[in-house]
Amino acid sequence: MDLAHTTWNAGTYQQFFTYLQSLGEADYKAFNDALIPGTPHTFGIRIPALRRLAKEILKGDYGQYLLLKKGDYHEEVIIEGLVMAGVRCGYAQMLGYMKAFTDKIYNWAICDTVSFKGVKKHREEFIADVDWFIDHKNPWAVRFGFGALMAFYLDDAYIDTVLEKVERIDSDFYYVQMMQAWLLATAFAKCRPQTLAFLERGPMNAVTTNMAVRKIRESLRIPKEDKELALQFKK
Repeated sequence: MDLAHTTWNAGTYQQFFTYLQSLGEADYKAFNDALIPGTPHTFGIRIPALRRLAKEILKGDYGQYLLLKKGDYHEEVIIEGLVMAGVRCGYAQMLGYMKAFTDKIYNWAICDTVSFKGVKKHREEFIADVDWFIDHKNPWAVRFGFGALMAFYLDDAYIDTVLEKVERIDSDFYYVQMMQAWLLATAFAKCRPQTLAFLERGPMNAVTTNMAVRKIRESLRIPKEDKELALQFKK
């Protein structure tokens, strides 16, 4: 299917849906379904293939594609998110796409696969807007917000702000806790003094803290002596 030259409407989207079905791999679908709980509909298409499809859509009338009503198959949502993230646009439009995308997230893989790399050009603006995500009632939006902080803000200029936001959100949702823990382990590798002081102060709940300790000990970027040090922070 020539996605770069498709005239998008309900009929051509149905053709695209049928095309997606043909790309599914039964073995990969079984693997994915076991790995990603709570996902009712999947085709079994690998991520590199989804990225290629999104790139082809972006070469054509992606605006009309984004306006179409779509289904809730795992891969449909990822492709739409990748198209949103790939649009070259100003900050306000990108932020709008980010908010629209988070409304569609319903599992960790959708959340973590789509990265809006345009944030790198707008760090000052987005750090002021990230609270919309991490304060959201939708826990997947919260995870998405912390994922963006982990991807684009773990340096000396922003680490104190990032750690303040991690401390402020005391979630009991497993996938938010795990993202906070992953962020802290990555921060420990990149901004050790500030993150060490944060862990020594111990402001987080026991579950998230212990997840962070585990992620630190699993990290390939953290030396053995720091992995041993991290054990003292378990609650």
